[in-house]
Amino acid sequence: MAVITRTRPKISAAEVERRRNAVRRAAAHNRIEGQFPSLEGSRIFEAFIRGEIDQSEILPRLNALHFHP
Repeated sequence: MAVITRTRPKISAAEVERRRNAVRRAAAHNRIEGQFPSLEGSRIFEAFIRGEIDQSEILPRLNALHFHP
């Protein structure tokens, strides 16, 4: 599944770093639980880090990857 992005205002370098740290912490917690992101899932998180999508878009995109009706 391709990650579709929208044009958004550019976020600051500080915000990119804050998001990157948050994603790293979440990934570390998931690894402790034995969960590892797929390549597609990682792309969704990278889009969030770059400011292409916002936090509210992460879960629906992950669900679309893994839960098909």
